[in-house]
Amino acid sequence: MPFQLIPNHDPVLATRVKRQIMAFLSGLMFVPPAAYAVEQGWIRFGYAGLALITLASVTINLVFLAAIRSGYSQRFRDPTLIVPQVATAGTLALVLAFYSDKATIVALALFFSSFYFGVFSFTLRQYLTLTGAVAVAYGSMLLLKYDLTQRSSEGFQLELLDYLVLVMLLLWMSLLGSYIASLRVKLSQQKDALATALGRVKELASRDELTGLHNRRHLMEVLGQQFERAKRHAEPFSLAILDLDLFKQINDTHGHGVGDEVLCGFAERIRSGMRTLDVLVRGDENTEDSTFGRYGGEEFLLLLPYAEVCGAQVCVERLRCSTREEAFKTSVGSLSITFSAGLAHYRPGETIATLIQRADDALYRAKTEGRDRIETAQ
Repeated sequence: MPFQLIPNHDPVLATRVKRQIMAFLSGLMFVPPAAYAVEQGWIRFGYAGLALITLASVTINLVFLAAIRSGYSQRFRDPTLIVPQVATAGTLALVLAFYSDKATIVALALFFSSFYFGVFSFTLRQYLTLTGAVAVAYGSMLLLKYDLTQRSSEGFQLELLDYLVLVMLLLWMSLLGSYIASLRVKLSQQKDALATALGRVKELASRDELTGLHNRRHLMEVLGQQFERAKRHAEPFSLAILDLDLFKQINDTHGHGVGDEVLCGFAERIRSGMRTLDVLVRGDENTEDSTFGRYGGEEFLLLLPYAEVCGAQVCVERLRCSTREEAFKTSVGSLSITFSAGLAHYRPGETIATLIQRADDALYRAKTEGRDRIETAQ
């Protein structure tokens, strides 16, 4: 696979690389005005010094870019390495200001552009710390640049004015930048909260209110996914429709409240009786109850991925026996419950509707031939 400077497999890393490229280009933007200042004689180190500073800037930015793109920066608390980058840009700006006579504006602009990138992550404390560091470093540079005999000159007074303006603007940028950064954090948190809430709403929409199982709508979605897997990878699977026997008599005799208790108890009995082998695993998410849910009324649907006919019969039979052998505890006492089941194995080429219809026909035979039994679709 060819190398990609901006990776498409990791959005976070791609964003960091893009920002680093922006920082690299912003550093190069100062070369033309600096070259003009050299030509006018306003910067004393000449073209050789400008070439050296440019080379240093390009090299340093490429090192940072390589560290971020390779993932090496992940071992640090801040993978963007924004603080050392701002410190490096500030150092180069100080060198440029030291050798400038009438072109300190170029150095000052370099400070502002480097501080701009702090908007992506800096806190107010980090901004103020860097502003203090710049104030100390720039003031020390002025003391080195002008000895005691020169500090009463107009040049020194003008640079002192530039220094004060720089500090004030960096303080203003610190307040504004940290405010924008805090807004980004809040927006990110709100986005995460909204995604969580949306996931919760989807989960509630896919659940049966009474039993807590997934509802018919969700079961059809999972069944559709299983159909695609079966067609693409030729994976076998089976489908069973379970129906509680004589459930209407429970409602007529004990009331619908007790009937609801039986439905909930049955749902939990089947769900707890399913082994990991009987469920569908999607990615890293083990959705143990995604393949079992309430189909409607007293009917439940059980999807058995990877199961051939014999394996599916064994699984459903185990669930049938556990249901029959242990009574359900209700508010009117223990009630013995059984269920009938229609089982159908997926046949390549058939539709979902056909598969469900075959399972339903098998369930009808189980009901008419005595209940408490499993019939397999032919």
